[in-house]
This record gives sequence, C-alpha cells and structure tokens, in this order.
Amino acid sequence: MRSQARLKLGYYPLPGGEAQRIRRFLRFSAEPGQTLDPCCGTGGALKALTAGASARTHGIELDAYRAAEAREVLDEAIQGSAFDTHAPVESFSLLYLNPPYDFEVGEGKNKRMERLFLEHVARWLKPGGVLVFVLPYDRVCDCRGTLTTQFRDKAIYRLTAPESVTYKQVVLFGVRRSRQERERMPDRAVNEGNWKLQQLTRSYDAIQPLPDEPDQIGRAHV
Repeated sequence: MRSQARLKLGYYPLPGGEAQRIRRFLRFSAEPGQTLDPCCGTGGALKALTAGASARTHGIELDAYRAAEAREVLDEAIQGSAFDTHAPVESFSLLYLNPPYDFEVGEGKNKRMERLFLEHVARWLKPGGVLVFVLPYDRVCDCRGTLTTQFRDKAIYRLTAPESVTYKQVVLFGVRRSRQERERMPDRAVNEGNWKLQQLTRSYDAIQPLPDEPDQIGRAHV
C-alpha cells in the first residue's frame, strides 16, 4: 500500500451511492438483529446499510478519532483492532466487511489483510447470516478458502463509483453455511467452488455492475 494510504490506516470509505444500492439488496427481519462492521471508520457505511431496519449496529475502528465519530451514529463502537476483539461465535446476522487493502505487517508475514480479516470475523456470523464484503476484485480468489467453505449463495458485482473504480472494488454477497452444511461439503464441491470464484473474477470489466435494483440472484435476507 502507498505511504499515504498507510497514514490513513487503509481507510477507504464506501461511497454513499454504492451503500444505497447495496441496501436495496438486503431484506431485514422484523425482529431486531445484530449487525457488525469490524472496520467501521466513522460508521456511515453500516448506518446506511441498516437504514430503516430494526437492527442494532456495532462497529470496531482502529483510529481513535474515527471511532469517536462512529459512536455518534452506531449503537456501539469500540476503538481498537478487530484481531484483539472478542465476540460471541455466531452472534451477528449481518457482517459488513471493507478491510484495509494491504499485506500484514511484520517479518516473514505476507498474507493479505482482506483474507486475514475474513478468516477472523466469519465465525462471528450466525448460520444463515449475510456477508457483505467489499474488496478489490483480484483479491476475491485469495479469500476462496473461507468464501467457498463458509458461504453459499454467493453473488459478485462490480462497484462503479469513481472512488470504487480507482481500486477496482467489487461487492460480494454470501450466506453463511451451518456447521452441518460445511461438514457435508465433499472435496469436489470445494474445488468447484474455488474454480468458480476464480472464473468470476478473472476480468474486472466482465463482472456485472451492481444494479440500482436487486436482480433475482442478489436478494439477501438478514
């Protein structure tokens, strides 16, 4: 990541127009659910994604100033690292994840942060819960180990706001599998799922743009 990006802690907030389009893909239950953004910034993205829903919003933010802003718009926001935060397993119905676009820092470490964040927080999402994952298109395949085994009903769309195009961002929707579903997955299904993710993200321009209204593939029930 460029030095300027490091100074802002990899902070790339979701453009408002994209948040509004993603919101139309989410159908919330009438009963209050728990939602989480583990890289919440000022809290604006999760607030927009849950607008009008009876959902409680929780955020984690590394930067102290942005965490203070997030406390003004979310039900709960804590300042710190998601990797140092403990949450009950399978406790959230919606996980919005837009992690830093970078490699982990440290001698001998070379994993991407998108992958590390997903591996760490996926377990906090309950079976049937919805993942909304924003990341550069060419990093989706790097996350395939978790995406294929942990999530079903996946759909990927290209984001088209100028800021999103700069980083070639996509949004991936997925529904978390139950433990039984994960245990029943044969190796063939895992291999096929990995191959499909690779094929879907081979070309940025070939990925379908996120539409203004949900298509039949993209409705996600929270």
